[in-house]
Amino acid sequence: MSITTIEDYMRVMRQSFQPERARGRRAVLQYHFTGRVQDSCYAQIDDGALLVAHGTHPAPTATVRVDVDLWLRILSYELDGLMAFQAGQYQVEGVLETLMESDTWFRR
Repeated sequence: MSITTIEDYMRVMRQSFQPERARGRRAVLQYHFTGRVQDSCYAQIDDGALLVAHGTHPAPTATVRVDVDLWLRILSYELDGLMAFQAGQYQVEGVLETLMESDTWFRR
């Protein structure tokens, strides 16, 4: 996964989204990246539809604050996301369970 900008990350989310797996779900996943990509974006899921946008959503379901390279390691299953969270390597505000469930909404 070659991510060098927030636009790259948003493109990957759009390409990997599996709408059939998100039917009946409503959530806003907010990402605040640090490290070599210092920017924010969010994914809004509404009954199988996806809207990805740059910036900050006013009412996210879950907000992730993470170094972008750490997050990419989690997404590629090089690092267990729950273990990294429990070790304090990144922060989640809001509904952690929604973030965990969202793993099924995107193809890896």
